[in-house]
Amino acid sequence: MDEADLIFINGTILTMDDTAPAASAVVVKNGEVVYVGETEAALAWKQEKKEVIDLAGKTLMPSFIESHIHPSIYGLTLLEVDCKPTATPSIAAITEKISEKAADTPEGEWIMGWGWDDSKMVDKRNPTRWDLDQAAPNHPVVLKRACAHMAVANSKALELSGVSEDTPKPEGGNIERDEQGRLTGLLQEKAQGLLKAPKYGPEDMARGMKLAQDQFAAWGVTTVHCMSTQTADLQVYQTLLEQETLNVRVRPWIWAIDQNGFDGSMEEVLKVGLRSGFGNDMLKIQGLKFMLDGSVGGKTAAVSKPYIGTEETGILYNTVEEIAPLIQRGIEAGLRIAIHAIGDRAIDVAIQSYERINEKTPIKHMRNRIEHCIFPTTEHLRKMKDLELIAGSSIGFLYHIGDNYLAKAGEERMKHAFPHQSFKQAGVVAPGNSDLPVNDGNPWMGIYSAVTRKTANGQVAGTEEKISVWEALKAFTIDAAYSSFEEQTLGVIKPGAKADLMVLSQNPLEIEAEQLLDIETEETYLAGKKIYSKSTTRKGESIVQ
Repeated sequence: MDEADLIFINGTILTMDDTAPAASAVVVKNGEVVYVGETEAALAWKQEKKEVIDLAGKTLMPSFIESHIHPSIYGLTLLEVDCKPTATPSIAAITEKISEKAADTPEGEWIMGWGWDDSKMVDKRNPTRWDLDQAAPNHPVVLKRACAHMAVANSKALELSGVSEDTPKPEGGNIERDEQGRLTGLLQEKAQGLLKAPKYGPEDMARGMKLAQDQFAAWGVTTVHCMSTQTADLQVYQTLLEQETLNVRVRPWIWAIDQNGFDGSMEEVLKVGLRSGFGNDMLKIQGLKFMLDGSVGGKTAAVSKPYIGTEETGILYNTVEEIAPLIQRGIEAGLRIAIHAIGDRAIDVAIQSYERINEKTPIKHMRNRIEHCIFPTTEHLRKMKDLELIAGSSIGFLYHIGDNYLAKAGEERMKHAFPHQSFKQAGVVAPGNSDLPVNDGNPWMGIYSAVTRKTANGQVAGTEEKISVWEALKAFTIDAAYSSFEEQTLGVIKPGAKADLMVLSQNPLEIEAEQLLDIETEETYLAGKKIYSKSTTRKGESIVQ
């Protein structure tokens, strides 16, 4: 990677370092910050022929760290039919798009789509196999819901996958049937693994990942935690790194066991002796990822009280007795653990598993994680602090799908969902995330909701859980860096830290909370190299030449 020596002056510097939160100048050498302080002292470095960048009053801060997304999956969605509500607000719009795709696709080839969300569509229902049959009767079609916990397939896709009305639902999954017992085409959770859609090849994945990292740079994101890393994902990251075209730091969490259509690699990882921290500054292994429940949107997150208007309490994938021994093997092998647990029942199993392991093998130093961690109880928070667990908080959900959460979980339960103020009071570090491509990956939407507790439609959920703008910014910078033991080098501007920086259109500390959604990234730097500029990048053009 090319090195760029820079001096930033004449702006507001938000360091995200509580001990020295502000400065007026920053000096970068060999991809690292070497000085933070006053302009006069910074300009003394000019004799070394550094480029001086006049911020003209704009704000410079560390670039964002996305602590829980699926970068390669997001890249592939950019190659698929866009079924997000903004593109297809109705079933009719989805079928129209699928029909158009079918017209340009040889008969018999699979058509894949991503992003439908019944809660945001005018029909307020899931598409069915009959809808898709009408659009493309001679093509197998599979559309993934935005939450990734459900997929709908047409009759041709079900037939080719061997899924019939006689197929039993797998443990931890569901094959939806209507009142007559007919397959609707909807497959939930582990049942998605029954579909036999062809896998993407390395070239497809590389093409998608390049598109994805261009978007990351435009959002000011320079580090991403991949929370579902499989063999092909790790290979594409390494390929781009070898080709010197990887322009986002990737922190892979290896998918541990076969679930939800993903192939687990735990046995192979343990066999070769891979440990957390293996890699370099651009690509560094984090640990193993497990999954205990589903999503609120699909009413599959494991909760103790039924969803509104139902008797449903979600799907709990594993008991403590089943999952704890697997987690212990990973921990004993030197691998950190991240566990998807949204509902309070799932969080309870995660914590009990960690407690049981800690009785034999000390884990408090490892910064193990509970992902999403949306409905923890006060007792859960106390135990998380005691075990020094990290809450990978999907605060971005509150903005994007908070209205659906309110409808499914109810106002009372939502008062302490995504409980960032409670995390803070309990001393639990809680980096924020969007779970892209489940939701839009723009971090400002998560920051906005953490500060205002507002959904996209303006509903308010639990104002007592509000945090300050500074604290919300930390959730996407230094707190996220803490989750990977990199708080000294990432997510902060201080000597010795990587020069991963972004220039903002406005100072988030000096505007009204409602304006946080309007902030744009003007420039993004990775190790001192400019990888995005709003003024020079045209729509549809690659950011890094």
